[in-house]
Amino acid sequence: MKKLILALALTAALTTTALADGGVNVTVNGNAIEAQGIIVEGTTLVPVRGVFEELGFEVGYDAETKTATLSNSSYTVSMTAGDTVIYVNGEAVTPAVPQQVYEGSFMLPLRTVAEAIGAEVGWDAETKTASVTKRTGLKVAGIQSL
Repeated sequence: MKKLILALALTAALTTTALADGGVNVTVNGNAIEAQGIIVEGTTLVPVRGVFEELGFEVGYDAETKTATLSNSSYTVSMTAGDTVIYVNGEAVTPAVPQQVYEGSFMLPLRTVAEAIGAEVGWDAETKTASVTKRTGLKVAGIQSL
């Protein structure tokens, strides 16, 4: 019985590692964010609070519905963990991988959300660093950035 439990525990640990590859560094406008991102199915997911607070967004989270809301003077972004759609100023945006809660943090697909709010996203494979730079005055996905 102990061998069966050990085998199941090892299988679960290996499956979690295969689904989420941790250790992605994140910078916003050149500033390193303390919390790290993860890679799920080739998509970088980052913690909502660290990245978007650094971009000047107010971040709210409803634990009951598992819904995060990001807002500033130009954008309102709403997303629910596990949902396949993110709403940016009421317009549906579909990420490659759904937003999700991972190890207690609400993680969202960086490129999808960042580009929808007019930010540039870069990737340095050597250092496993995703970078976000906020642009101004550009129209992205039908939404005017200020």
